[in-house]
Amino acid sequence: MDKIFCGSGKVIDTKYGQLTKISFSQKDLDVLQSNMVNGWINLVVKEKKEKVEGKPTHYLEVDQYKPTPKEGLTNGSKEDLPF
Repeated sequence: MDKIFCGSGKVIDTKYGQLTKISFSQKDLDVLQSNMVNGWINLVVKEKKEKVEGKPTHYLEVDQYKPTPKEGLTNGSKEDLPF
């Protein structure tokens, strides 16, 4: 499965402490829209290994993890529970 990247971020210092500012382009929003499942999308914010002064320090990756149904559970009824 190929990784899907979108957006960028930068940690900025304010008088209220550090904030992480996230930016999306229209292309990023299109990527997000096309990867939504049931109206939701999960993102992981990751810090860049090599930072450049004045440039974004973080990037976002679409979290594509999908849990697999547990074996033996069919319809969620109480008869399916092991206790």
